Amino acid sequence: MVQNAIVKRVIQEGVAEVSLLRQMECGLHCDGACAGCSAKPPQEILALASNAVGAEPGDFVEVEPADGRNISTSVAVFLLPCVGLGAGYALGMYALGLNELTSMLTAALGLAAGFLPAVLMDRSIARSQAPEFAILKRLR
Repeated sequence: MVQNAIVKRVIQEGVAEVSLLRQMECGLHCDGACAGCSAKPPQEILALASNAVGAEPGDFVEVEPADGRNISTSVAVFLLPCVGLGAGYALGMYALGLNELTSMLTAALGLAAGFLPAVLMDRSIARSQAPEFAILKRLR
């Protein structure tokens, strides 16, 4: 998914820190001059991006995710907790022969176990200093 961003600073040769812009109604064509703009995001979302085009701080750029880890992240965040929930309930109800209330507790444990890979993946991504995005071109 292609997004717009502003280059905040150049970290090293070929890597820049960018502030990702959320898609808004005005498209931020006002250059931020609207002091009362309620569409501006309250916080910056900073990320590292490979800078093959030589963008400088202050440049508006177009970025896209750098690699294909988005699918595996989506599976870890959305699918595994659901599988853990269902497996925990089935294990409690059918394999262990527990009543329904206790099976719901095993389902909650399965849900927590399903979130574990997502938490570990998030920590791994946060520790790595690899660029998460690639700058495609300068917009202005």
